[in-house]
Amino acid sequence: MLIVLSITLSIFVGVMFGVSYGWYAYKNAESKVDGTTIKENPTVIFSQTEYIYAGTTLPINDEDRFAYANKNSFTITLGENLKDYQTGVKISLKDILMSDELKINNYKYELLQDGVSVGHGDFSSIGNNKEIEIMPMTVLTPSSYPTTYSYELLIWLSDDGNDQNYLMNKGFRAKVNVVSAVRR
Repeated sequence: MLIVLSITLSIFVGVMFGVSYGWYAYKNAESKVDGTTIKENPTVIFSQTEYIYAGTTLPINDEDRFAYANKNSFTITLGENLKDYQTGVKISLKDILMSDELKINNYKYELLQDGVSVGHGDFSSIGNNKEIEIMPMTVLTPSSYPTTYSYELLIWLSDDGNDQNYLMNKGFRAKVNVVSAVRR
């Protein structure tokens, strides 16, 4: 009985020391975190999905790209709490999987922001890269908050007047990546 009582008393004293030290450490703790946090970043909403896919590639005239190109539409909304901050946005394609035959200057992309072109190019210089920047980091400066920007990414094979039938069943797939940065 004496052994059981001494073990119980030792456990009780150990728990009391542990609780009192925990309370002491909690009361005397200090934080070294500097800076501020913003509770809301720009909101990105994709109309379909963040992936753009082309299984069958048909040559089209550049003027017809708005009607026939592969498209991915999305919006970026700057909320009311971002009005005191500068908000930058960068848009790129990443995890690109494409046929080597499409790595030519006739396979093109264009990014429209509210109907105005903000980025364009082709895939001739992509090489073995899996990512390509469509729009570099750009500061968005809306006149009022909240503001929503509409984006549309177009990808198409430009018809050059030559036989491009060998490119028709070549595939392309990528993820549209939107990165934002906020600062005062």
